[in-house]
Amino acid sequence: MPNHYPSGALVAPDPASSVLLDELIRAGVSFDVSTSTRAEHARDWWPRLIPDVASGHVENWPGVVVRTHSTSDVSATLRVAQDHRVGVTAQGGRSGVGGGAVPTPGSIALDLTGLREVIALDATSSTVRVQVGVFGPDLERFVRALGYTVGHLPQSFDLATVGGWIACRGAGQYSNRYGKIEDMVRALTVVLAGGEVVVLGGHGPRQAVGPDLLQLFIGSEGTLGIITEATLLVHALAPSEQRGAFSFVSFVKAWRRVGESFNVTRTRRYFASTTKPSPGETSTSKDARSSCSTRAIHSSLKPP
Repeated sequence: MPNHYPSGALVAPDPASSVLLDELIRAGVSFDVSTSTRAEHARDWWPRLIPDVASGHVENWPGVVVRTHSTSDVSATLRVAQDHRVGVTAQGGRSGVGGGAVPTPGSIALDLTGLREVIALDATSSTVRVQVGVFGPDLERFVRALGYTVGHLPQSFDLATVGGWIACRGAGQYSNRYGKIEDMVRALTVVLAGGEVVVLGGHGPRQAVGPDLLQLFIGSEGTLGIITEATLLVHALAPSEQRGAFSFVSFVKAWRRVGESFNVTRTRRYFASTTKPSPGETSTSKDARSSCSTRAIHSSLKPP
């Protein structure tokens, strides 16, 4: 599958207007209008555009590629874009396959991969603060060195950024254990279309106040605002990991067995966190209550 345009095959239209570029200079943000950079940021892994790479054809040339390194860079860029009525497309690893990161012709391609700092891990709250340009392997390497995992491993893990996970409401191979990305997000820093910066959520593991505005931006794909920072839940690393493949005689039996396994796993987690011995109760009686309840779940899930 081609990943590079043929040398010398690209003929680019004019970049963004000098007036817009001058405004970006005054705003103090970095940008690139070279032919190769604009061509590269004109695509993601949308299958429809892959043949164009081999032939040297670019369908949607951005007028300029802005390279951000902070929330203030994003804010300044959006203010300039609004003043000039120019569209902005947020881009991370551009690992999507649906064209969501493809800019409109002449617009600003906003490269967020310069926001690549893992800010801090809070062991007390079991959370990690991270900028959205951090790639999956880098984040997982950081938290694993401290004995934790985020547990989010989408198929695009090596190519996708934290911002892409959140903006596209991602799922992964371990989502049945750790949840999807919306189950992990505890706080977001978002820049709105006019450049205003809002901070949503908190840095604790849970909260119980008001409407959950986080869910408004998770999965919004840059249409409501551009996410620049996130606080994610982390989990202690398991003492060991094993992987296996299983075969079944029919799809229906496989589906029933997998569903049963998921429910038993949830039940065990629930009783591990809620069946604490009351005063005077022994751990043996607690285990008996948990075991009986688990058997009841098993019984109710047996196929007719």
